Amino acid sequence: MKIPRRLNFLLLTLFLATGPLSAKEESVLLYENRRVSIAVPEGFEFRRVADKRGPAVVITDAQHSVVLNITLLPDLDGNFTSARTRKEFVVENFHEFLESSVEQAMQFEEMNPRSGACSYCVFTDAHLVGRKEMPPNEYLYATIGVKADSGCLAVFTLLSNDTASKEYQAAMKILRESVQVKKASPAL
Repeated sequence: MKIPRRLNFLLLTLFLATGPLSAKEESVLLYENRRVSIAVPEGFEFRRVADKRGPAVVITDAQHSVVLNITLLPDLDGNFTSARTRKEFVVENFHEFLESSVEQAMQFEEMNPRSGACSYCVFTDAHLVGRKEMPPNEYLYATIGVKADSGCLAVFTLLSNDTASKEYQAAMKILRESVQVKKASPAL
């Protein structure tokens, strides 16, 4: 069957206007009518995992060169809107990364996400520096942080062997441009 030239032009215009396939949006129920929306890039896998602290997900690329773990906690009073509180949380909960890190200190950075606020730091595993091949399920870098957004605290760990790769940048983009709270639509 031959497609008429006008229809072919219309379909091509529509395809170009929508651009490349975008991320698939996943939604995780946090509490009551609040859901956390997470945009998962094409080529990445999303799965829910058990965590006694709250809803949790793991997002990986197909080769598992990056592993992004996110645990979602309610922050109804907005306690983590200040950078100081976010940093104190990381210090209290992730101090064990210091012992085996090259940095031997937490060097915090602030991310300017689309919504909310985010503080994080990167650790380099001293035991893996200089290795050409990494042991299975071990990563040279651990990017640890928290993102606060509208009554939610997203606690994350991003494991990778390269902080400049497109996969690492895509995982950071997930944190920067998604992982945001949306009120669920009321039931009809």
